Amino acid sequence: MMKSTFEQFEISPYLSMVTKYFDISVTTITMYLGCAIVIVIGIFSLMVHKATLIGNKWQNFGELFYEFFIDLLLVQIGKAGILFFPLIFAIFVFILILNLMGLVPLSFTITGQIMITFSLAIIILIGLTIFGFRIHGIKFVNLFIPSGLNPGLVPLLVCIEIMSYLLRPISLAVRLFANMLAGHILLHIIGGAAIVLFQYFYVGLLPWVCVCAFSLLELGIAFLQAYVFSILVVIYISNIIYLH
Repeated sequence: MMKSTFEQFEISPYLSMVTKYFDISVTTITMYLGCAIVIVIGIFSLMVHKATLIGNKWQNFGELFYEFFIDLLLVQIGKAGILFFPLIFAIFVFILILNLMGLVPLSFTITGQIMITFSLAIIILIGLTIFGFRIHGIKFVNLFIPSGLNPGLVPLLVCIEIMSYLLRPISLAVRLFANMLAGHILLHIIGGAAIVLFQYFYVGLLPWVCVCAFSLLELGIAFLQAYVFSILVVIYISNIIYLH
């Protein structure tokens, strides 16, 4: 039993390794990230293992996601978006696996840690910014200068556009973090009520029904948040390529 609602989000060390200048301890985040990476590699390996013209179940499953994201990139970006397929596909699968791992009882929810979601978002923003300067050069700053405006309004709107651009990783990180945090807290509260009321069968049955219902809802949210994170990155890529 957890003593508090937020105990499920506490970071615990498995192996403490502290030097004079660095702390390189193996924590719950390290362990679950490692497990997620192994799972993702395992899923990709199953998708391509003994691939044939008439695919097996894993191959068909992979092709379904492949076609979905290819169509998404073609619609949102065009043929130029095919270059980013590995990135978007990896982001979706990685976040989805992390979200689903957090739904396992007594597990640890990595996407419920703001430092993880923000680190992922800021790395993506920095990479896309470098890509923008690489393909457009100094013209990339036109992204922050709306066209067809009164010259007197340009300085104000440029500041707003830059602020909006810099806030993108925060919005990405907080959206994923807040949804996972709130959902798991709600499940913990309802589960605690179900345990307390379990001694009264008819009264205690309702909270357990709610726990099952919210568990299914959290399963849907795990897929939805991975998709929303991915589609927003696709939109940001489109903005950078076409400067709009």
